Amino acid sequence: MKHQPALIVVTFLVIGIGLIFIFKTLHLEEGAIVEALTKFHPLYWLGSLVAVVFQMIFQTHRLWVLFPGDAKLRWTHAARAFSYGQFINTFGPTGAGDLLKVVLTRKHKDRHGRQIEASEASAIVLVADKVADVGSVLLLIGLALLQTSFQVPEVPWNHYFSKLKTVLLSTIIIFLSFYLLFRLLRARFKIISHWLKGFKVGLQALQEPKRCSGGLLMGVANWISELIALSILCVAQGYSLSYSELLLSLVILNIGISIPISPANIGVYEASLAFALTKSGIPAGESLAIATVHHLCQMIGTALWALMFWLYERWQDYKKDSAF
Repeated sequence: MKHQPALIVVTFLVIGIGLIFIFKTLHLEEGAIVEALTKFHPLYWLGSLVAVVFQMIFQTHRLWVLFPGDAKLRWTHAARAFSYGQFINTFGPTGAGDLLKVVLTRKHKDRHGRQIEASEASAIVLVADKVADVGSVLLLIGLALLQTSFQVPEVPWNHYFSKLKTVLLSTIIIFLSFYLLFRLLRARFKIISHWLKGFKVGLQALQEPKRCSGGLLMGVANWISELIALSILCVAQGYSLSYSELLLSLVILNIGISIPISPANIGVYEASLAFALTKSGIPAGESLAIATVHHLCQMIGTALWALMFWLYERWQDYKKDSAF
């Protein structure tokens, strides 16, 4: 690559700035991280890594469940697409992995070895997958709120009623304008009708109770697995956080890494999670150690999941070659 040296320099510069930001923001003492890292017994690493592998399984199954039946997508093909795409998203440009998932799920073979060309629904299924992920975390947040006692504030409805009417009227007008514009363009351009058909097929899973509930269930299981992975690492440092504290930490983490600014989110991941853990009463040194090991487990688990299906593919190719 022509600009590879410059890219490497910028990468390390961003990571260095991120590390300086972490040390300045969390007011870390010298040797605090090293001392905290030595507390991790190998069994805690292994336990957290196993929980991450279960995350991969649940995310894979969620993607597979949401695909329409006529796509005839086997679980192994969904797992292959997810593992490779997730690997690219983790270690490469964010978003490129999602594109790879679309490519790998659109063309595949059924159980009899026949080539299957899936519809444009492949891209929309990934949208449904994101919707199921957000829906599952909202369910978990709702459960956390039920465990928390709070007082509902009084709202002066009379004061806001006139403004509410204006907002509702404006929303209706905007919605009708977009709807009429869409109908007009749909009548003039066939490609929009073709895309709309694929969009409806892709979101079909959200209209079917069985598939929708299956996607939400796998999403909840995925988040719970990540909660367990984080909880194991917190216990290794001598801290037992509540369900609400763990969930809040993961929500803050996902908000922090939603805009990638460094490769594999190095620095941003640790800073976001460490910041959240300090708000739960864990000292800065231990918080950063937990965040660092948690990130390592996520990366190792993702790499192992992709490696497993790469080896599976090589084994399948070897069996085909030996058959001839």
